[in-house]
Amino acid sequence: NSIMKKIVILCLMLTNINCSNNIYLNCNEKNYMTSNKVNPENYYENRRELKTTFSKSDFDILYRDYKSSCANILINFFYCNICFGAKENSLTSYNGKKYFFNKNDSCIEITDECIKLISSMQMGSNEHTIFLESQ
Repeated sequence: NSIMKKIVILCLMLTNINCSNNIYLNCNEKNYMTSNKVNPENYYENRRELKTTFSKSDFDILYRDYKSSCANILINFFYCNICFGAKENSLTSYNGKKYFFNKNDSCIEITDECIKLISSMQMGSNEHTIFLESQ
């Protein structure tokens, strides 16, 4: 009985993870940016999913003092797919956990919150270090 409960819980967790990878089905292809790169340390073998109310062109702005756009940094250094024009600002992590952002005033603030949140995660802290070293 205990083993059966564990199997059911594991199946539910796997279903949740797989659903988080299918966000693109709810996002218009024109409003979705992704890459084939996956963090080699990521045993889920997926990417994070960022939903934002902002547009693609909003995320073309250069991020702070770096010579790269918000979109480029999130997609290429922090392994995020981005769904633009969504109804919310949220990030779904590798394990399927969803986080909602408090600051919604600009794509810079969304990028700040993403980087802060991701850098506090186990795999994300290494990604953050690699990002800082590359600048």
